[in-house]
Amino acid sequence: MNEDMHGAIRGLYEGILDAQAWQRSLHAISSFAGCAHASMIVRDTDRDLMTVSEMVRPVHELLAAYEGEFHEIDPGKLFAQKLSPGQWYIDARDFGEGAMRRSPFYRDFFHRFDLCSYAACLVERQPHYEVYFALQRSFSQGVFTEADTRALDWALPHMRTAMAMRDRTLGLTMQARLSAQVLERVSFGLIAFSAERQVLLSNAIGERWVRRLDPAGKASEWQLGRPLADMVAAACAAHSPQPAQAALARHPDGASAQVIVLPLPPSHRFALPWQKPAALVVIHEDGASAAHLPGLLRDLYGLTPAEIRLAALLATGMGLPEASERLRVRHETARSQLKAVFLKTGTGTQARLARLLTQLGAALGPGPEADGGDGGGDGGKPD
Repeated sequence: MNEDMHGAIRGLYEGILDAQAWQRSLHAISSFAGCAHASMIVRDTDRDLMTVSEMVRPVHELLAAYEGEFHEIDPGKLFAQKLSPGQWYIDARDFGEGAMRRSPFYRDFFHRFDLCSYAACLVERQPHYEVYFALQRSFSQGVFTEADTRALDWALPHMRTAMAMRDRTLGLTMQARLSAQVLERVSFGLIAFSAERQVLLSNAIGERWVRRLDPAGKASEWQLGRPLADMVAAACAAHSPQPAQAALARHPDGASAQVIVLPLPPSHRFALPWQKPAALVVIHEDGASAAHLPGLLRDLYGLTPAEIRLAALLATGMGLPEASERLRVRHETARSQLKAVFLKTGTGTQARLARLLTQLGAALGPGPEADGGDGGGDGGKPD
């Protein structure tokens, strides 16, 4: 195998992360077959639609004409279902040169772009789609033969493997993005620490708490009931990690937060390839509430605006006397509103109501205002 072939194969695997490398490799493979154009075609088997996803030496009018009209009369579709992955459709062999001369697909479409023949290999077949590697030749290059496609046998296994790896990589990327979005939806802080207290993962709320909990020589006004280093070390102990630990973080202005440290086993995703344990730190800020909680209380339970304001204050941990004073209503009025809230939500006690509101708040997430710096979860308390 010469250096050009090695380069084409290398480009297929580099193309898992680099679209230009994939394009260069397809260009090299098409050159081996002496083609005017080459393309990757995706067929939506549910709707019987053909889409050209990539093309070597693209002609935009050709792409538009094929996708918009002529894919419907493409004679190769009659043979596609009979192919197994790795097999070729060759128009001159399978459809026949006489039929090609009579077909409107060639007469009205291919010939318009100085093309006379094409061959397509089924690269991948999935339940809802198929992927083909298609080669097109001009009149000066002649029709495809079996010898032409056999000359590309060296490339097809690598193309199939590289495509599977690229699809898996794209799937993992989408999964990572979705995971990050899920982390940002929760209304509490999350931080994953290594045993050396390096941050492996955090959401936006957790990121604000990294320096507060583990200032690494920098001043922090937040005081933790137990040193974070000790709790992380206990959670990451090799033989007997401590199942759960908790401490209270306090600020001089009276703000506080509950800090919970849980062990992550060595098999967690961050451990590879060293198989090291890690610690998950969860921070629940007192006074934090979800931005969309009032609307949810209205829609789910039919609470009035006054009842929603009272419930939202109680969700922050505030007592009824303080809440009535904050709302500037009489204590008896607040008690009547609280009874109505109990009845509508089916909670019956302030403790159950607080638990319900906490659960709803966790499902809703911190809301858009929590994205803007350090003031989202604790009312802009200084570090």
